[in-house]
Amino acid sequence: MMGVDQTWGSLTSEITMVPLTPAASTLPSTASAAARPSGPALLLLALLLLAGTVLVGAPAARAETPPAGLGGFSPGFLITDTRMFDADSMTRPQVDAFLDEQGARCTDGSDGADCLKNLTADSPERPATTYCAAIPAVSGATVGRIITDVARACDVNPQVILVMLQKEQGLITSRNATPRQLEQAMGFRCPDFAACDPTFSGFVHQIYHGTSRLQEYGDAARGFRYQAGRTYDIQYSPYPFCGYGEVRIFNRATAALYNYTPFTPTQASLDAGAAPVSDDVCATYGNRNFFRNFSLWFGSPTGTPESRWPISAPWGRDPAAPFDDVRYGDLIFFTEIAWLKHTGLSNGCPDGTYRPFAPMKRDAMAAFLYRAAGEPAFTPPATSPFKDVPTSMIFFKEIAWAESVGITDGWPDGTYRPFEPIKRDAMAAFMYRYAGEPDFTPPSRSPFVDVDSSVIFRTEIAWAESEDITNGWPDGTYRPYQPILRDAMAAFIYRMTLD
Repeated sequence: MMGVDQTWGSLTSEITMVPLTPAASTLPSTASAAARPSGPALLLLALLLLAGTVLVGAPAARAETPPAGLGGFSPGFLITDTRMFDADSMTRPQVDAFLDEQGARCTDGSDGADCLKNLTADSPERPATTYCAAIPAVSGATVGRIITDVARACDVNPQVILVMLQKEQGLITSRNATPRQLEQAMGFRCPDFAACDPTFSGFVHQIYHGTSRLQEYGDAARGFRYQAGRTYDIQYSPYPFCGYGEVRIFNRATAALYNYTPFTPTQASLDAGAAPVSDDVCATYGNRNFFRNFSLWFGSPTGTPESRWPISAPWGRDPAAPFDDVRYGDLIFFTEIAWLKHTGLSNGCPDGTYRPFAPMKRDAMAAFLYRAAGEPAFTPPATSPFKDVPTSMIFFKEIAWAESVGITDGWPDGTYRPFEPIKRDAMAAFMYRYAGEPDFTPPSRSPFVDVDSSVIFRTEIAWAESEDITNGWPDGTYRPYQPILRDAMAAFIYRMTLD
């Protein structure tokens, strides 16, 4: 992995990202997408510093062999209509047996949260709706009973409900479920970056409303955002700056899944298989995990051969530039800088630029750290701790805060030198102090060829390397006396805040 220590002027990809579409003969019919299918004919800042990173959201090298469960994945065709709406695929005893098997290692929590295999609940009577038949009340129903009653009433495959429970909260294989997981079981009315709607809280309510919504979301007559037979630029994540994949949605069931979870996976997400992608706000996993878990548990949801690989993530519209001089494709740290603006950690310069290749000055560094710490309550002193930082200076409060919490002591002559570039050795020291000066014994041999016993902050630099905060340069150097540039500073904050 390249280090953030390297300055990149541009990044040119050699891979063109195009969606793989299923063969025409495998596509389900979308002619009756507006009709409801029925019957069996129808998923920082503790650290903050010098780490390597990659451009996320952009095309990436593809795995040559498919991660388990992802062979045959196509972003526009996640499951056939026939499988999505096969309400009779499992009986109640089969669902309960499946939960026993998958949850064999689960133990009930002391907080009152039962494993799904042990959970029973009262299911209320529900009247018939446009999308679901009436459901009678049941006392002390097992999860298998709750799921199969709702599946048959709403004509949704109980296998799909099981996969959604795993996709949203990991409940199927959880070793110790929490009350919150059960309350938000299907993720229904739980939007990104906002609290869940308490009206729909609770396991039984989540199963019913989430399943009903899968029917409703596929109904073209309702006019939801994604509909079968159309092509869309779908975001990779809730952050628009991550970019968009061009996806043609082939059928009602896939449209329903995208309306439920409106993101398409990046190449990094696909290549990671079951794992998350480290330090990557652009990687989302919902629709990837739906396809993967359905494949592993019940066979391919689309009937596509699992040997079909490699699979390319879709690539579509580029994200807008967060600053006039930070355009997608021009900078290796585009995502990190865009994230910095999105989170309010940087507003750039008054002329609308970010100036990514300008050195980071010591006054601005204090401001970055203060914002990344959440702008803690702090009343600056009447007298400045540094003789060259007057109380009228724009970042006086932030500099005084950094001094008050022990991040910086300034220089022996009583100055802070706010307009000097901050060097890489000093940055390691600032971050080590910010982390609380954790216990650390430096190795007998320096991890960098140019950091020897003469470097005053050699311990702090070695600590940063040991924490995988910095990789240094490809030639084995750290270059402690070089200034940090603003693009790299964005990458440091991004990666360490995510950790």
